[in-house]
Amino acid sequence: MNRLTTDLCRVFGDPPVAPRAVVRVEVGSGQGLDAAREEADRLVDAGAELVVLDAPGAGPGALAALALTLDVEPVAVVDPEDPDGWRERVLAVRALCRAARPLLGDREALLAHLDDAALTRATGLLAQLADRRTPVLCGGGTTTAAAALLAARTSPTSWWLAGSAPVLPAAAKAWRSLGIEPLLDLGLAEGSADVAVAVVRAGPDQLGA
Repeated sequence: MNRLTTDLCRVFGDPPVAPRAVVRVEVGSGQGLDAAREEADRLVDAGAELVVLDAPGAGPGALAALALTLDVEPVAVVDPEDPDGWRERVLAVRALCRAARPLLGDREALLAHLDDAALTRATGLLAQLADRRTPVLCGGGTTTAAAALLAARTSPTSWWLAGSAPVLPAAAKAWRSLGIEPLLDLGLAEGSADVAVAVVRAGPDQLGA
């Protein structure tokens, strides 16, 4: 049994049954952790069998969350080819980490301090969807990886799939630390979740389900 087969069986049963109701959520903004959890409940109650979760490029808040939860230096989470200015972004992430470190034990306070709407919404969605036993296929962006690390503190990770290996090494490390290997390695940060959905839909048929 190859890893793809194992992952599909883990999340969709053995043999895996292709999800019929797939809902795509592009996280760009949000209204807090509680609102994200309520959103997840609405998706499940409406019949979602698979939620595809993607997010835009990571801001300083998501990068700081990644550095803090992985216990790495800010320089390790900032893309050296960042068009917005690598030095300035490293300094911004470092400042956030310094102030947020005492809040590591309080996820809600940490998220409030980091003030990243996409990160907060993704964290709440991942946590509540896992608690509701609903599979989530995450895109290859850094924000979703950082959110997974935060959500994993209280929720089971067995309901999550990583669609594609993130471009940023620290984000890839985040998934590895959770014991989750991406389904694909396409070198794509954007749009990878959509490709992975096709793999998930085709996988069960190829396995004879």
